[in-house]
Amino acid sequence: MKKNILLFLPIIITLAIETIAFGGTAQIQSMATAFSALVAALMFVTGLLPALIKPQASHTLIACFATVFAFFLLVPFELRDLPALQPGSPLYHFINAQLLLRLVNAGILLPMAAHVSARFPRRTDLSTRTIVSGYIFSAILLAAFLLSSLAWQRIVTLGLLFLWFTVVVVFFIRNLLIIARDANPEHQPDAQRARVVMFSMILAEVPLWLRPLTLALGLDIFPYNLLLAFQLFIPIGIAYAVLRHDLFGIDRILRRTLVYGAVSLLLLTLYLFLTTSITTLFENSLASRPLAPIISLFVAALLFEPTRKLIQTWLDKLLYPDRLKFQAAIQSMQYLLGRANRREEIIHLLNDVFPNQIGAEWGSLSLFPEPDVPPANRIPAWNSRLVAGSVSVGGYWLGARRAGPAYDSDERNRLGALAGQAALALAYANAYESLYELNQNLETRVKEQTAQALSDQKSIAAYEERQRIARDLHDSVTQSIFGMNLMARGLKASAPDSFKSQLAELETLAGDILKEMRLLLDQLRNAEGESNADFAESIRGLCEALSQRSGYEGGQLLSIALEMPDGVILPKQIADEALWVLREALQNIIKHSRSRTAQVEIKKDSMLRATVRDDGNGFDAGAMPPGHYGLRGMRERVLALDGEFEIDSKIGVGTVISFALPIPVMLQTTEG
Repeated sequence: MKKNILLFLPIIITLAIETIAFGGTAQIQSMATAFSALVAALMFVTGLLPALIKPQASHTLIACFATVFAFFLLVPFELRDLPALQPGSPLYHFINAQLLLRLVNAGILLPMAAHVSARFPRRTDLSTRTIVSGYIFSAILLAAFLLSSLAWQRIVTLGLLFLWFTVVVVFFIRNLLIIARDANPEHQPDAQRARVVMFSMILAEVPLWLRPLTLALGLDIFPYNLLLAFQLFIPIGIAYAVLRHDLFGIDRILRRTLVYGAVSLLLLTLYLFLTTSITTLFENSLASRPLAPIISLFVAALLFEPTRKLIQTWLDKLLYPDRLKFQAAIQSMQYLLGRANRREEIIHLLNDVFPNQIGAEWGSLSLFPEPDVPPANRIPAWNSRLVAGSVSVGGYWLGARRAGPAYDSDERNRLGALAGQAALALAYANAYESLYELNQNLETRVKEQTAQALSDQKSIAAYEERQRIARDLHDSVTQSIFGMNLMARGLKASAPDSFKSQLAELETLAGDILKEMRLLLDQLRNAEGESNADFAESIRGLCEALSQRSGYEGGQLLSIALEMPDGVILPKQIADEALWVLREALQNIIKHSRSRTAQVEIKKDSMLRATVRDDGNGFDAGAMPPGHYGLRGMRERVLALDGEFEIDSKIGVGTVISFALPIPVMLQTTEG
């Protein structure tokens, strides 16, 4: 409101000054004609309407120019009105107030025309300092003319004023020509408007420019009324540009105002006609004439409302197709959002489908954790944050319509309701995708557990088979070889000397076989189902699985920064227990810390050392509530393997969980 007052203030001041000056000069009033008053009024209304309907700085400037121009055209400006030369006395001593007013208006119009040309229909690079210099130059020329006391001084100043007028006209037409010849498709509407305005200005201003020349040569081929007739090309051309090419952006508003005014007058006439006709009808048929007006008013009211609704519907279709199109697009989008359950589908609907349906230039949806800002180099006409409950899902920006008015308050309310539904749809899609991913993870884990169980069963069966073979070998083959060894030893003691060496070899051979058999039995009995595992591959798979899952409000469920050597080979039991502890620590971050980031660091020397950090809520490690066994289970698993377990947590800062597990010396030696 304050901004509009500041825009209207220059117009009010200009109009007040011109009106007061014109009203105080009775001679000028007597010189004005009906035709000049009509042309001046058309010029004034043409310049004032854009400022009233769509206030902005350039429209205010045009309104001020139209006001001064209208008062200038109201009374003819003739060179013969100038007083005769009085050598030694300046001209202003002999000029009356009426002529002075016309001269001042002429002096103001020249720089004001250049000012309008620099700001309309498209802003040029002409600086404000240059425009102000034009006003100062025009004031200096006018002052020099009024101070002239000799013929050559008057001729020089008149020549300079005419030259200044020529420069302004050429500058105005040149700027319009530059815009009219712009081949850029984005500037096509401005080019069409500039062509119409330029053609109108040439028709109107060329006679105005030629008239001083013809009068100076003693030829009066452009009478003032003919000059006024040519000035009508300006309001006619501007009216055509408004209605045909939406000059000033007021075409729709102007059309609707005129049509609604005509329809309102028609409805009022129809209502009066119905009331009068029904009253006349009932006066002749009712015994009590005073009841006739009451009955006629009641019947006319019943007939008026359906007629009004019918006409209103027709007017909405005719004058507000963009509004009906907008309502249909909102209803369609509400239906589509109600059926959408994938984020990609919702993003496509809001970024592509909906802007195209309402004729918007663009639409942009930004989801958490992306920056909540509009696209670069684009100015949104409407925007809203997408909030589901108390969780911010993201933001949505919508560009202006390609053709049509800005979004009104009702449309903004509808857009706000649609944004709320979109936020709920996105929250549902996030939950749906998370559940779907969880289901896929559960299926994968079930398959992995089933495969592991089958593998364990096979390992157990193989282990039991090894134990049976070891027992059978021990009970049969080993005992037989042991008996052979004893027999060879006994025979050697009582055998002849010729056989002792052979029996000694047999005893040695049986002893060697018995040693190898015992070593084989040890290997069979100690060959448990456990083997070495690549711990690095397992922990990378765990981190990738958690990072690829989506959070409830969008984005990654947990972003994990992993630091560890390329290959970490561990006994399967140690690898399984360490992986379980790490998985439990990361799950605790997701469930309790409210942090979206975590750091996992793995080192290996004589021990496997692991550290998990987060910047979440933290907790009091010494005051854990009952029923929470995750940390206790982690500690027990680590201590069961003779490891070390430590928790460092501060409320509001975060948590650090670290543990170390000893690695068997045999594996260290093998890797070394």
